[in-house]
Amino acid sequence: MASFLERLKHFPKAAPYIVVTESAERFSFYGMKAILTTFLITQFFNPNNNPALQAGAEAHANEVTHLFVALVYLLSIVGGLLADYWLGRYKTILYLSIVYCVGHAFLAIFETNYTLFYVGLLLISLGAGGVKPNVSVMVGDQFDNENDPNIAKLYDIFYFGINIGAFFSILSIPYINKYYGPSWAFGVPGVVMGLALLIFWLGKSKYKIKLPKHTKEENNIPILEQLKQAWKVLVVFAFVPLFWALYDQNGSEWVIQAGKMDLNFMGIEWLQEQIQTVNALLILVLIPVFSFGIYPLIEKMGIKVTALRKMGAGYIMTALAFALIAWIQSKLDAGIKLNIGWQLMAYVILTVGEILVSITGLEYAYSQSPKSLKSTIMAIFFATVFFGNILVSYINSNIQAGGFFSHYQGASYFWLFTGIMLANALLYYIAIYVFKIRDTETHG
Repeated sequence: MASFLERLKHFPKAAPYIVVTESAERFSFYGMKAILTTFLITQFFNPNNNPALQAGAEAHANEVTHLFVALVYLLSIVGGLLADYWLGRYKTILYLSIVYCVGHAFLAIFETNYTLFYVGLLLISLGAGGVKPNVSVMVGDQFDNENDPNIAKLYDIFYFGINIGAFFSILSIPYINKYYGPSWAFGVPGVVMGLALLIFWLGKSKYKIKLPKHTKEENNIPILEQLKQAWKVLVVFAFVPLFWALYDQNGSEWVIQAGKMDLNFMGIEWLQEQIQTVNALLILVLIPVFSFGIYPLIEKMGIKVTALRKMGAGYIMTALAFALIAWIQSKLDAGIKLNIGWQLMAYVILTVGEILVSITGLEYAYSQSPKSLKSTIMAIFFATVFFGNILVSYINSNIQAGGFFSHYQGASYFWLFTGIMLANALLYYIAIYVFKIRDTETHG
């Protein structure tokens, strides 16, 4: 603890504003996302709870949820380009946060209007997508030296802040939805997003604001040429989409699975949407455990803890989490109603995978990208979420249409993704070896 407090002295004065802003923004995003899948089913796709329509309604809601998440992260590229080539990071975050707040207002006001509700989702996609990569890059911007070892530690704290927001939103918003209705459940995240905007604005005097003014030499280099300079980073990112294809199902497919399980755990009858809180809670517990315990212990054993090694291990852990989910589903398919504690075990494994892939990816994206493309490369990292969710959305759409993937339902659906991730991990290790990708030591 003393070592941690000593590190805090070396963090920039702007750090608390950025971390708290991100925490509030993530509260707003994960809060509305926590109830989105089940809301779509009950409000629009199967409002009469017709058993004959339920399977199709679930697949449709999963498809829309993954399309929404995909669009959020696709638009992160727009936010990155706006910041790197026009507005700069500070103004991009400020302006798009306003769009973000308007989107939440649409969800709260038009929760019974299918078309205008979707307009709200589109506005949130633009706001969240544009804000996300730039807030992440601003973390590193506050340091004078891009190789400062404290950057990795601050990204840990930054991710810690993300999950504080996620934890409290996923715990509270389903409760608000059940007892006060969707207008309040979608409105509260909008108010918190407004708070995030205020906090960010209040920190302006503390920020090191980097404007999109590159050197003459950098300005003469076309963007495609600059991307070529970072091609090995893009090779690493090529394997991240499948991680998100699996990971983001904990907010959709896993929620639906939870609704078919015994939700009484530790004497509490949980709402199916609330089970997701365990992911955020585990992040809060496991980040310091890994950062100050497991990583240093591995280093003492003579094994270097590097970015690429962590990401590879993360892919394997994610596959193991889905193997357990597939086993759970096989029991449910057989008519055995398992306790939700089994799914919580899968969350533990998935969260370890998230720590190894997602946090590491943030740091790797910042440290390995050209100075003039920090936001753009970070946006490309976030765009991997787009490709992963598009894949899941396509598979669910195909299931609805009775296509090839209609054979993958129940447990076989989760076994499909388990196999895909194992193949992804194998190809990742082969690519790292063949292309001799540069690795970075992240702890030690």
